[in-house]
Amino acid sequence: MKDMELHASPVAEGVRFQIGSATAFAVRKENKDVALRLRREFHPARDAMARIPFLRGILRLVGGVFDFLDGVSESSQLMPQQIVRGSRFEQRFAELFRIRPTSLVAAGSGLAVLFLVVGLVGAGPWALERFLLPRLDLELPRTAINAAACVLRVLMGLICVLLVPRLRLISRFCMYRGAINQVLNAAGAQGGAVSQAQAEKADWLTGRNDAAFWVETLLIGMIAFSAVRTFTLPVQLVVRLFTLLAVAAVINEPLRLLERAPSRGAVRVLTAFHRWLERRLVRRPHVQMTEVAVYAYNAARENRKP
Repeated sequence: MKDMELHASPVAEGVRFQIGSATAFAVRKENKDVALRLRREFHPARDAMARIPFLRGILRLVGGVFDFLDGVSESSQLMPQQIVRGSRFEQRFAELFRIRPTSLVAAGSGLAVLFLVVGLVGAGPWALERFLLPRLDLELPRTAINAAACVLRVLMGLICVLLVPRLRLISRFCMYRGAINQVLNAAGAQGGAVSQAQAEKADWLTGRNDAAFWVETLLIGMIAFSAVRTFTLPVQLVVRLFTLLAVAAVINEPLRLLERAPSRGAVRVLTAFHRWLERRLVRRPHVQMTEVAVYAYNAARENRKP
């Protein structure tokens, strides 16, 4: 876990491991076999940025999103298994648009996530600020109204963290993240080869989770947004983008030290919220998922070059 040249992310019914110059994609196919694809590429700029304080926080935020999207795109070409058969109506509806039932569920999950984020994080605080508080005739100052809306926005964000991983398709990604953690814990600090038996015995939590880091960045960013007022949408988007990048750069440094420190005493207290988020965003994997992660990790490890 201390190897900054190792990047891993769940993909469609599989995992993506990048170790050095080797990137391995492994997915479970419809016939239950494991399909493996190896890609060779060098990232000198990324490796250099990973060694620069504060800049590596931005890399962790942006690079993690890029790795996930790249993994989903690449793994889809390996024809992963369809996790959703669907009812007769769903199958006919999918055939109408010439898509698979899994793609239909994926679209539904995307809409559900959008509805939760816009409805809870966006519309709720907006309604509180525009309609509810003015009707109470409390004559609150603008700073107090902003503070109340900010608190509600953060609470709604935490509710989204609890609800989104329960979606069927998102839950599969969370389980493959657990499989990745098992392999990394089994590999240990030495980064040796991992067997199926070793991975199954390993813990599925690590204390280092990029998804938890993204959520923390967004939550702190929401608080920062309430302190900056802009009057035009383009300026507002630019300011919020740079605010998120600045937040990621700042919080990554102390978080990075805490993730590498032994998990006891004061470290456990300081990382309590981070570990709580990880438990919400990672699920215990099936044995078959762990097998896929083992294939990908060993392939990337054996084919890496300095």
